[in-house]
Amino acid sequence: MLRAFFLQTDRDRSSNDMAKRKSFLLRIDPALYQALEAWAQQELRSVNGQIEYLLKQAVAKHRRAVHDDAESPRDNQTSK
Repeated sequence: MLRAFFLQTDRDRSSNDMAKRKSFLLRIDPALYQALEAWAQQELRSVNGQIEYLLKQAVAKHRRAVHDDAESPRDNQTSK
């Protein structure tokens, strides 16, 4: 009986997570979709999950690059 409560809570939590996500239409080349689909299967993810995973990695990499650029001295700036 207690187990059913936790299962229900997990189900509610996942449906609440889905409600918070932004949904949009993505038009994609069929060959690229097939490649993503095969990759997702290898990683045991859905295609949507694979795309989201890759986008999160790309955003994190971009943020690190921007942060590193902001901290490093500019080559084109010279001290007078």
